[in-house]
Amino acid sequence: MPDLSLIAIEKQKHPTLSAESPFNIDHVYARKPSSGYSGDIHYALQLGIQLTGSAEIVYDNYSRICRPGDCWWTMCWEPHALKVLEKRSFIVAVNLELNALGSIDPFGGCHWLMPFTLPPEERYVPDSDDERMKFLAAGRKLFHWNSRRNAYWQQKSWLLINDLLLTAVSKLNCIHDVVAGQAVTGDKFARLRPAIELARSCDAEPVTLAKAAKACSLSASRFSELFREALGSSFGQFAARARISQAARDIATSNMAVEEVAAKWGFFDSSHFCHAFKKIYQCSPSEFRRKRHENQVL
Repeated sequence: MPDLSLIAIEKQKHPTLSAESPFNIDHVYARKPSSGYSGDIHYALQLGIQLTGSAEIVYDNYSRICRPGDCWWTMCWEPHALKVLEKRSFIVAVNLELNALGSIDPFGGCHWLMPFTLPPEERYVPDSDDERMKFLAAGRKLFHWNSRRNAYWQQKSWLLINDLLLTAVSKLNCIHDVVAGQAVTGDKFARLRPAIELARSCDAEPVTLAKAAKACSLSASRFSELFREALGSSFGQFAARARISQAARDIATSNMAVEEVAAKWGFFDSSHFCHAFKKIYQCSPSEFRRKRHENQVL
């Protein structure tokens, strides 16, 4: 398992993602197996598709091997790492703007976030040759369309990405006995967007549950229920991960004391900050700083 304390902090900021540009395409081509893990944590949702070779995708307490036609999913602020296992491995990564999910769905009966919000071991994986071939062909098209950028490549890509999402959602609905009409609708998710943006802005002042609920014109209890239903975690967990990600940047790049960083990002109890930090990076802030400095020297 990788040392997630060495994970890249928001290596990919995805500054181009917006309602008008709801996705971008990255790719990795490795001529030989990697000697270690490449980690990341960022705001964007991510769908990875293995085109050739194989790679290991690792989350907090779960990992699996991806081979051609396999895919993997990561949620906002979810630490994850990747290790290429074979030579000539090619991976396409689709980065998605959270607020754009469901924009293609006027019917509002689909839980577009489900593939990202389930526990990693329960997320959709193609389990038939037909499904693997579908994701393999789609990954190739997305890469080539993005590279060539011919007329309407964005429109075609967005439709294809949503088709892949719908394939995953449909399969998960069957597995979890979810009726489409009972899923989180686009309208419900839209009501949560002001709170998501508050957490995303990630300034030093913690966003309270009451403030987030008020921004969505909901009671605290109803807001909490909808948020967990839609995003698979409490609002507090979502917002705390965003702040800890920014705090980790300060730990890695400044000489500020841990207590100062904790206070700057709204953790007025440094022991609580250290506990929350360790849950994500699997080490204390001081150990994180030491490992980062050692890694830079190497």
